[in-house]
Amino acid sequence: MNIRILSACSLAAALSVSALSPLSASVVDARPILQTAPFYSHELRAQGTEGDVVVHFTISEKGDVVDPVVASTTNQLLDASTLRAVRNWKFAPAMKDGVAVSVKASQTVAFRIPELHDDDTTTRVIVMKKHAVQE
Repeated sequence: MNIRILSACSLAAALSVSALSPLSASVVDARPILQTAPFYSHELRAQGTEGDVVVHFTISEKGDVVDPVVASTTNQLLDASTLRAVRNWKFAPAMKDGVAVSVKASQTVAFRIPELHDDDTTTRVIVMKKHAVQE
């Protein structure tokens, strides 16, 4: 048998096997690229104002934050600053089968004054939890 024909048959057999084994759908979550902390005024800190603001938003196919809204808050004085910051966040978009897709996300932004706490687990100003759900 001619070596070219044998090579062509081997290649055809290999391609048909891979075509019969579909790859599973791959999903990659959105990843934060830039998450600047919201402005935490000296006045609020001096008053001992702390709190948590939960924001719901969409991460677009381009990684932009779309339509952020405050879902819950422990102190409304922190809401406007949080929304201003979240609007400027950037993400590597979620991917499904190699294509960028928009996803819904929820983020808790925590405002803490380190001097008021003994442990260092509450010294973060931002990003306590994030949940992303595909549309």
